[in-house]
Amino acid sequence: MTGDTSLQTSRIRSSSLGLLLTAISIAATAECNDRLTSLALAPVSKQSDWNEFDAAGRKLVNESGRLNGAELSIGLNCSDWDFLALLSQLDGLRSYDGQASNGVPIVSVSEVRQRQGHIEANFRLTDAWRLGGRLSSNTIWRDMASAGGASGYPERYAWTAISLGLQWEAVSGRNRFKLGAWFGRPVVSTMELTLAGRDRATLKLGSMNQAEFAATWRTPLSPSWYVEADVQYHRTAMGQGESSVIQRGGMPVGLAHQPTTIMLDLPVAVRLAYDF
Repeated sequence: MTGDTSLQTSRIRSSSLGLLLTAISIAATAECNDRLTSLALAPVSKQSDWNEFDAAGRKLVNESGRLNGAELSIGLNCSDWDFLALLSQLDGLRSYDGQASNGVPIVSVSEVRQRQGHIEANFRLTDAWRLGGRLSSNTIWRDMASAGGASGYPERYAWTAISLGLQWEAVSGRNRFKLGAWFGRPVVSTMELTLAGRDRATLKLGSMNQAEFAATWRTPLSPSWYVEADVQYHRTAMGQGESSVIQRGGMPVGLAHQPTTIMLDLPVAVRLAYDF
């Protein structure tokens, strides 16, 4: 069963990536009289909040902290099309305020790493408006430290999503302003965890949806160099997953599921970019 699921996951991911790459390739073959390529690097810092709820809506866990890292992106402007590929990695600690499986309160800390990448294509509808499509890949490593007699354990979340976005842009003198909104749903998602003394397990996640809002200000430093400040708000909601069997030495010893989870992120980036 695990092999079949992995194969299906791979096929879905490959098909989704293929569709978007095909669309980008078709658009890229169009006549391009004003091609412009840009390369940007940015330090990124974001406030990250993670909340889990039981079936009755009661909060089980709250994690909050700041993650820091870097982002690399390359963009291509071609007539009425804009293309972008981006990769980022952020690391940090979040304070953990939750409870053990028996309901005993626990205060601890979680070590978090988040890696995100996406490719997107945007079509110019008017001078101010663009409509876009995006394929993104997200991976989160979350390692909760032991505390209060409860053993910590590592988790790994991964999902691939397709999103649609709308962007508005305005120019004032040498400055450029942009607002954007993106809404998407994962086409595939997985979670792995390794409880203390148990085998590694793969859990089925519930339905997910994500929303992103962004505000960007850009100003030139020279004809080729510019600086860009970007503030975003991300909300990812994950429904309660199905119960999965937990094993020890290949023998079933219990059940586990991922509760309803809401992730809220507020990343800030300052990019230094070069056009060529």
